[in-house]
Amino acid sequence: MKRRSLLRGALAAGLTAPALAALTAARTHVDQALSPDTPQDLADLEAAAESYGYGYHGQAPTRVLATDFTALRPLLTVPQPAPIRARLCRTAGQMAGITAIVLHDLGSRQQSRASFATAARAGAESGDDQLHAWVLSREAMVPLNYGAPRAAAELADQARLAAGTRPTAAATLAAAVAARAHALNHQPAQARAALAAADALMNRLPESQRSDTSLTYSEQKHHVHLSHAYTARRYGPCPQ
Repeated sequence: MKRRSLLRGALAAGLTAPALAALTAARTHVDQALSPDTPQDLADLEAAAESYGYGYHGQAPTRVLATDFTALRPLLTVPQPAPIRARLCRTAGQMAGITAIVLHDLGSRQQSRASFATAARAGAESGDDQLHAWVLSREAMVPLNYGAPRAAAELADQARLAAGTRPTAAATLAAAVAARAHALNHQPAQARAALAAADALMNRLPESQRSDTSLTYSEQKHHVHLSHAYTARRYGPCPQ
């Protein structure tokens, strides 16, 4: 006990203001060198991005999305550990993709294309192939709806390549959109192959990805896409 008391006295005597400042600075530098904690806002933003797939509960979607995009920006502009950066980019990609859909529905085609480009960049940086495929598939529906099936087919085929062969919502959507685009583009063999792939993927699609949201793929959506593809195969493009 006497030795411990002597040690405490020596330490107290040496803990002068300059020594304490130096120790604090050293600890601060080490702390800054460590990986930062997960931003507190990230989980909320991830949940918000998912919830937007279900709608906006009567709120103006452009205002809601702008608010959360503003919250994302400072998190993306500071260094983050790779897993956190990937989550941030994934959330940004989802929000940008949904923004692109909203802008397209509002008739703002130029801004919609720009938002799809942002979503694609974010999806690619996140490393989430399914998100990247979903963005490309949704983007393909723009030229599909505006009478440019060749451009739609190119984007849909890129989406299928990105999604791979696992039964996911993005892979199923990509195959269905590709079937529509190839049918309108008078490519019956490619349309048949894409239709068969879409049906096979839908039959294996997990229940967790079958809900009716912007980010998932429901039975109702599947029937709409395939009905249009079959009609286009039989009768050709509808008059514009």
